[in-house]
Amino acid sequence: MKLAIVHDALCVPGGAERFVLWLTKAFPDAPIFTSIYLADATFPEYKKLNVIPLQFGASIQTERQFKLLYPLWLWKIQHVDFSDFDVVLSSSTYLAKFIKTAGSTKHFGYLYAPFRLLWRPKSYTPQSLPTPGFTAPFIKNLVPLFRKWDIKNTQKIDKIATSCQNIAHQIEKIYEIKPTVINPPVSVADFSLSDSKGQYYLTVSRLVSHKRIDIAIEACNRLHRPLIVAGDGPEREALERIAGETVKFVGRVDDTQLRDLYKNAKALLFPSYEDYGIVPLEAQASGVPVLAYGNGGALETILENETGLFFPDQNVNSLIDCIRTFETRIFDPVHIREWAKKFDGAKFIEKIRAFVDS
Repeated sequence: MKLAIVHDALCVPGGAERFVLWLTKAFPDAPIFTSIYLADATFPEYKKLNVIPLQFGASIQTERQFKLLYPLWLWKIQHVDFSDFDVVLSSSTYLAKFIKTAGSTKHFGYLYAPFRLLWRPKSYTPQSLPTPGFTAPFIKNLVPLFRKWDIKNTQKIDKIATSCQNIAHQIEKIYEIKPTVINPPVSVADFSLSDSKGQYYLTVSRLVSHKRIDIAIEACNRLHRPLIVAGDGPEREALERIAGETVKFVGRVDDTQLRDLYKNAKALLFPSYEDYGIVPLEAQASGVPVLAYGNGGALETILENETGLFFPDQNVNSLIDCIRTFETRIFDPVHIREWAKKFDGAKFIEKIRAFVDS
C-alpha cells in the first residue's frame, strides 16, 4: 500500500505537529504534503523527512503571513494530485481535510476538531484571530455559508478518526459522522521522574487567547507562587504586562529543556479548554500532577485525586482554590507515570495502522 500524509501546515512546534511525527513512525515511507513548511519554526525532526510544501509556500516567513493567505492554500491544496497513492491520511482541523482524491485513492482523515474559526469563533481575541480585524463583520456574515461548505466536504472523507470521546461527540453532532477514537500518544520513556518535590508551577502552551494562560498568571500573582511560562505566541506581550514578579517567561524551549522543566515542577497548570491536550500527558509521564480546567479532553487524560485535580470554572478564583487544595495533598509520582503509560506510543502505532489497514 502506498500512503501519503497531508498536514495543515508545519510552521509551529505544536501538538498537531508532534502528532504527525508519530504518524511517520507508523508509516515511515510516507511523504508529508503540507501547505507551508518553516523548518526553523517547527520541530527539527522534520528536516530529516520528505516534506513537500505547496507552491508559493517558500515565500512565507511567519505563521501570520500564512494565515492571511488562507484562501490561496485552500485553493492550492485541493489541486494536489494524489493519484499515485492508495491512501491519503490527512491530519487536519482547517485545511488538509479539504484535499480531493479520485479513482481508487482513499482519503482517511484524522480530525483534531471541527474548524474552530467556524464553530467556536468566540475562543479568539482580536490579537489571535487568523484574519485581519477589519474583515470580521464580512466573515461573520459568511459563517453560515462556510459551515455548510465545511460539513459537505468533511462528509466526503472515506473514514475519520479523532483524538478522544470529547471531540468524537462534536464531530458526530456537527458532521453526522461517527469517528474512530485513537488517542494521540506520549513517549513515556523520554521523560524521567524528579527526585525533588518541585520548585515552581508550570504552564506549557502556545500563547494565544483561547489557551487562557492569563488565568494561571493571575492566580500565581495573587498567591505569590513561582510560575514558569514556557511557549510563545501573539499574546506573549500582553501576558507579560499582567505578570507579577513571581512569573517567569522562558519562551520557546527545545525538548531537552522542556523535560527538565517538567521534571522540576510542582504541578502543571492547565487552564485551557482543550480538544484533547498532549501537554498534561507529558507532565504525567514525568510524574508531575496536573491542575486542569475540568472540561474537554482533560477529563479523559487525568485521573482526579490520583494524577491531578480539576477546577470547575475557567476563572482565577477557581484555579486559586484548586492550588490551595493541591498544596494540602500528596501525589505519588510513580502512580502518575504508570497512568501515562496507557497512552504510550507503541499502542498508538498499532491502532493507527489498524485504522488504515481496515
